[in-house]
Amino acid sequence: MKSVGIVFGGKSPEHEISIISAETIVTNLDRNAFTPALFPIDRKGRLFSGSGGFEFLKSGKMLDISKVAFDELRKMDVIFPVLHGPFGEDGTIQGLLETMGIPYVGCGVESSALNMHKGLFRDVFSAKGIAQPQYRYFLEDEGDKALAEIGETLPLPVFVKPCRGGSSIGISRVETLNELKNAVETAFQYDDAVIVEEGIDITEELEVAVMGKPGELIVAGPGKLIAGDTFYSYDDKYVNNQTRFQIPAEDLSVEIVSRIRELAVAAFTVTNCFGLARVDFLFNRKTGRLVLNEINTMPGFTAISMYPKLMMTTGMSFSELVSRLLELAFQRSR
Repeated sequence: MKSVGIVFGGKSPEHEISIISAETIVTNLDRNAFTPALFPIDRKGRLFSGSGGFEFLKSGKMLDISKVAFDELRKMDVIFPVLHGPFGEDGTIQGLLETMGIPYVGCGVESSALNMHKGLFRDVFSAKGIAQPQYRYFLEDEGDKALAEIGETLPLPVFVKPCRGGSSIGISRVETLNELKNAVETAFQYDDAVIVEEGIDITEELEVAVMGKPGELIVAGPGKLIAGDTFYSYDDKYVNNQTRFQIPAEDLSVEIVSRIRELAVAAFTVTNCFGLARVDFLFNRKTGRLVLNEINTMPGFTAISMYPKLMMTTGMSFSELVSRLLELAFQRSR
């Protein structure tokens, strides 16, 4: 029987989503092989341990919770860091666990940090010649100059995003130059770097789930998002239930499906992913234009999350998915 430390919560704006993902993983953990231990992180970044972890983050009740968490963390056989966004999906928790010598699920420090930063991520794929939207990213002190350049170089509409964020938090769709400054200011509330991307005319957003290690990858999908907004917003994902999925995506040619899956594997490999990632694409069925949107190195594991839904189309159950991810963590540490 192996002990699994479930680390969740955190300082990210995706704190609540992390809790839901962690609850789903614990529910589906094979108790014949693994024993879970909860390690909640509050919004101040403080690590706790104890069986009351979910209730603690939801209500603040300190029942069955201890602040002396690092000693308990070291005792774990493996860690599942179910953390989305900054301070968890960006290489920080991965670096801590590597320093402590504890096996963990998911991509390493380098891959996590690179894929979290939308600007650096785009630079890498531009160098590799992989199609993606036109873009410009900048720091806050470069804002005025960047705004002037964007007005001259990027076609409207554009999307303005924090460079290091997820779940569509802080993202704005901008239709006119007059809206651009406010959108940039909003994005800077979540990060000190902002990226502005071409608003591509698309007919669908497609996502591919990848699991495994180099040379031994399982690829599932693509699945299609059908959002209720002009883009896949936070509310679409987690609040108003307007998002629908097609799993697998319907009416795609064999050639397009093959191309998307090949690009997903290439993206996974180029950024040195390990264990799991969800690779997202933008596609225009009318023109055939297909571009890489992003790589999510710790995708959601909620009841409505695309990654587990896609993986289950390969015939594995949610419980088997979790077990395989934990086994991959052990394999990397051997």
